[in-house]
This record gives sequence, C-alpha cells and structure tokens, in this order.
Amino acid sequence: MKNKKLSIVILVLLTAGIIYYLLKDNYLEIIDAIFHVRLRWLFLAMSLYFLYLLFQTIPFQNFVDLYKKGTKFSDMFYIIVVTNFFNGITPLASGGQPMQVYELHRKGLSTVDSTNAVIQNSIIYQLALVLFSLSAMFVNKAFNLFPITNGLRVLAIIGLLLNLFMFLLFVVMSFSKSFNRKLIGFVINLLDRLHLIKDKKNKQKKWDKSCLQFYNNSKIILKNKKTFLTGVLYLYLSFICFYSIPFAITHALGISTNMIFITSVVMCSYVFMSSNYIPIPGATGGMEYSFINYYGFFITGFQLNSLLILWRFLTYYLPTIIGGILWGISSLKITENSNKKKRAS
Repeated sequence: MKNKKLSIVILVLLTAGIIYYLLKDNYLEIIDAIFHVRLRWLFLAMSLYFLYLLFQTIPFQNFVDLYKKGTKFSDMFYIIVVTNFFNGITPLASGGQPMQVYELHRKGLSTVDSTNAVIQNSIIYQLALVLFSLSAMFVNKAFNLFPITNGLRVLAIIGLLLNLFMFLLFVVMSFSKSFNRKLIGFVINLLDRLHLIKDKKNKQKKWDKSCLQFYNNSKIILKNKKTFLTGVLYLYLSFICFYSIPFAITHALGISTNMIFITSVVMCSYVFMSSNYIPIPGATGGMEYSFINYYGFFITGFQLNSLLILWRFLTYYLPTIIGGILWGISSLKITENSNKKKRAS
C-alpha cells in the first residue's frame, strides 16, 4: 500500500511539473485550442481508444475460456479497463497482471488457471508488440517518413531490444525446462554469492514452479494454434487503433500539418519504444520527452503542447482515473457483500 501511495505522489508531482512546463509560455492559446476542439474528431479519438480496449479484451477472453467456458465479455472488458489503473500507478506497468490473476480468481477460476491465462496472454502480447515495432521500423526505413536523431534512435533500439528480450525470455521459459533450471540456478547462485537474496533453496523452488508453469502453458498454446494466431492479430489491430489516436487529436485541434496518417502511427510506435521502459508510473517524463521530439518534426509551439496534453489525458490519465473508479466501486460492493454474509451468519 505504501508503494502505491508513493507511486501516486511521484506521478502527481511529475505531472504537475510537466503541465507547468507546457503551459508556462502559451497557456492562453493552449486552453483556447483545447476548449475549441472539433467534437467529431475528438469522438473518433475516443472511439479508437475504445476499439483498442475491445481488441485487447477478445484474446484475453479466449485464453480464459480455455479454462472456464461461458465467461462474460463484460467481465473480461472490466478487467482490461481496470488493468489500466494498476498499470498506470505502478512503475513499468507491473501492477496489471497480478490484478488480472486476482480478478479471474474472483470470477471462479483457480489461482493456477488464472495465472496460466494471464501468462499466455502476456506471451502473445509481447509477440504482437515486437512485430508491430519491427513493422514500424521497417516502414520508416523504407519510406523515410520522418528523421530520427541519434539519441532518439538509441532510445528506440533499447526499447525494441528490451521487448524482444522479454518475448524471448517467455519463449525460453515456455519451451525448455532443462535450460530454465540451469539458467535460474546460475542466477540464484550468483545473487546468493553477492548476498542479494535470502533463503536460496526457497527461491529456487519458487522459480522451478514458475518455469514448470511456463512450460505447461506452451503446450496449451501449441494445442490451440487458432487462439494463438487470432490473439496476435487482434492485439496487432489494437496497437493500430491506439497509435492512430494522435492523428485524430491533431485534426480535433485543427492543426494544419503535412503529417500523414501512416507517419503519425509509426511515430507513436516510436514514442512508446523510446520511453515505455522508464521505471516511473506511466513512463511520465520520458513519454512526454519522446512525443515532443518526434511530433516536433511536424508540429511546433503551443499546438504541439496542446496535442501532447490532450493525447496524454485521453490515453493515460482518463483511463487511469476511470479504471480506479471502477475498481473502487467493485471493492465497495465486495466489502458490502462480505459484511452482509457476516451479519447473516
């Protein structure tokens, strides 16, 4: 609980500092631009975010259905929405998956089945993310959509390599039990010698159990190739929707630019590649820095700041707030039901 509170405090302070920096020179123009937004384009931007959530939910439900048939789509959609809250308030978006396991368990799945469904969804998510990142790099290289400074190129490559590493780690842990045990044994022995861990044997048992889970999950995925392939496709579509949002917001603000649709989509992918690994809730600071440096090739001044503020609000702050409210309402209902049962008994 203390860590969550600290994360929220850091997030609020950073956000306040960034908003001040963006507004300090042209706050009247920025406020005027946002208040005179074109509603049909704003609605399109919000619709794209809704489709992003929708395409994220479909493969998630498909994996859950492997363990429990007849799950409600609305329940799975709720979990995906609330995931935004926990990802948004934790560094490296680390809080979403444990929450998903908890919520699936509350919906009637065992803890093991819940964990397996979340792991399988994570594997295809990483694959789809790597494929999209590689596609974006190829398209920009082939068509020279926008220039990239050496600093931004390095940040993007680091992000791609980290995503690729995570995917390969999932694959290795899923398909090779012997390699896993040797690798984990080496790492744990090294950490023990450096006095960075306690209870070496217990740590080894926990990791052996995790490796076995990944291995069992790989066999389930291979038996359900259609679920795997359609899941990757849906997630790829979700990224297209999400990365299209800045283009819609650009038109919502009435910004005149020679930036075309495909350029905006590819640039937004680069924004996330370059900053998503920053260990601050919402990658705050890094995300804004990357956005300004990429979109600054086509848009400048108060228009760029207006675009950034509205984009971050629609894709990060608003979803985090809505997810938090839904989680709070759900928690209150659980508490009320628990108290009723206690009084009845």
